[in-house]
Amino acid sequence: MKHILLVTAAFALVACGQSTAPVEEAPPAAQSLMEQVQGMGAEEQLVWAVTTLGELQRADPALQPPCVNVRGTESRGVIPANVDPQSLYAAHAGALVLSVQCGNLVSRERFDPNEHWLLVIAPGATAASVVNCANARGQDDCPRVVPVVEAAPAPATP
Repeated sequence: MKHILLVTAAFALVACGQSTAPVEEAPPAAQSLMEQVQGMGAEEQLVWAVTTLGELQRADPALQPPCVNVRGTESRGVIPANVDPQSLYAAHAGALVLSVQCGNLVSRERFDPNEHWLLVIAPGATAASVVNCANARGQDDCPRVVPVVEAAPAPATP
């Protein structure tokens, strides 16, 4: 008797234009690389940065010197729109930036700007880009605190 009731109910649903099949939902939109990295924990981001830097250096011999030892990693976060236009960071406004300092693991030794790298993950990008922090004078152009300029005050209304 129960079987007949279930069959009758199924026919009634079909007759009303309703389907008994579950409704398939559209798959979620694929995340960009930047969203994927931002979704990681803070420590995972730094491990990802070191791993990615190594992969990119192995693929491109121009990215020298290779990072043999990691001395420090940290996130610079998303570069704000009011970044100082004279800084190295200016070209990366809106991008997530992670810093990897490589070099000898001797605490008394100074950090070498030639071994300081930024991994830049731009919105919508499918891969990270790498920037070396050393400038032509051998100085480090990647300060820990991203330099910003004051936003211009809004004009007063009369």
